[in-house]
Amino acid sequence: MNIQAINYYNNSIYTPGVKKTASTPAFSAVFPMINRKPSANTGMPAAQPVYTLRTSLSTKEEKTKYNAVSEMLDRKTKRTLNKLLKEGKLLNNISNDRSTVLDNLYKIVQNPRIMGLNKETILKETIETIDFPFIITQKFGDLPEKARAEILSSATPVNSNIPFTNENLDVHSSTCPAASIEFNLAHKMPAEFARMAESLSSEKMSVTKRIDINNLSQSFINTIWMLDAFKTPHKMLDWNTLEVELKPDRNAILRARVQNTYWDKGERSVIDVLMQSTFMNVGAQNTYDSMIDRRIPKYNDDDSGLIDIEKNFAEELATGKGKVCVTYQKMDDNGKLIGYECEQSETLQHIRDTLNLGDNVIIGYTYCDNDNIVIGGHEITIIGIEKGKNGKEYFVCNDTDDGKDEPIRYPVEELLPRIHHAGIPKSVLINNVEFIEGWKELMEIYKANKEAAYSTAA
Repeated sequence: MNIQAINYYNNSIYTPGVKKTASTPAFSAVFPMINRKPSANTGMPAAQPVYTLRTSLSTKEEKTKYNAVSEMLDRKTKRTLNKLLKEGKLLNNISNDRSTVLDNLYKIVQNPRIMGLNKETILKETIETIDFPFIITQKFGDLPEKARAEILSSATPVNSNIPFTNENLDVHSSTCPAASIEFNLAHKMPAEFARMAESLSSEKMSVTKRIDINNLSQSFINTIWMLDAFKTPHKMLDWNTLEVELKPDRNAILRARVQNTYWDKGERSVIDVLMQSTFMNVGAQNTYDSMIDRRIPKYNDDDSGLIDIEKNFAEELATGKGKVCVTYQKMDDNGKLIGYECEQSETLQHIRDTLNLGDNVIIGYTYCDNDNIVIGGHEITIIGIEKGKNGKEYFVCNDTDDGKDEPIRYPVEELLPRIHHAGIPKSVLINNVEFIEGWKELMEIYKANKEAAYSTAA
């Protein structure tokens, strides 16, 4: 197994209409060869069940909750709330506990928020994000001098070996995997997004999820092994039901309070801070630090970003859906792209089938120098495929780091060969992929990095 660590700093990333500078990082990752040897697809998976949309308030309780939420909103956000009702989003109840978007908005109104967070702000952000998830961004906001001074004098770093300084507090972001998970929730599971927004901003500052272990990509024993390895609080309620607690790092509240008071257009919202910190912390084995966008490395040799299997673990717990991280590109020991694990048509079919199931596809793509050496990468979300007037097909994507509050389009023929990995539902891959258990992959990564560190030291 060849494992190549790629440092994604000091590179240039190009997206349609937006040029990213050499100082703009995307994420840092180790790219293990996971779930290799895809073969021909055997057919389209069955579509997800159709849920009935409810577009009007039908009970006295719903009307009471709607009025309570509406009273706390400005005129513009009231119109957005009414729009969510007419579109069927407000009464959507596809959430972990079957609560609706409205139920959770009402909880925001009725229950205390974390000290330093304003419930009107949380309410407005949640409504606006569900209405148009493309406003989600991974970009950190600036730290005003007053907030900076307080953090430097009183905040405690997660990693005692990296003290806070003026320099390391000024960060861009390596949270594209976490921001993509956040986008998916708002885009496809608005009720669950609202539930998580409410719970993470509450005095509990965590969210509890009950997951049918049969829906996850790994066996019961290996799922428990992964939860232990990632230090995720959990317990079995019965032989099929797993309860997990997801929470942000201890410094996330500091970033959230800054954004609550000093938010500027183009920066992460309070909800962005809490959600992305949570998913980064889950993937980074509870070692992430929101203040400096760093984690304590365990399965790679870099202290930023998440590796693909870590992102996949966080995505599964966030959504409760089994996703398999399929690696499509082949690289040699020097990080050179030397081929693909399957035909491009098969990769495209995996994406089509996932979209037809009603899911989005989070992908990690790479870009190479003139010698085909991978020099960087980024994670974005494919939300559709459409045909242009020229007859070409385009991936419709969301990028949380492109500075655009709208979907972007990439020609399929250009983006497809750059896809390194993607989170694909296991149902799409059964009988088509040779599966490698995640715990085995993590151990291989850990062993390889330890050996590399020993060789370097010697």
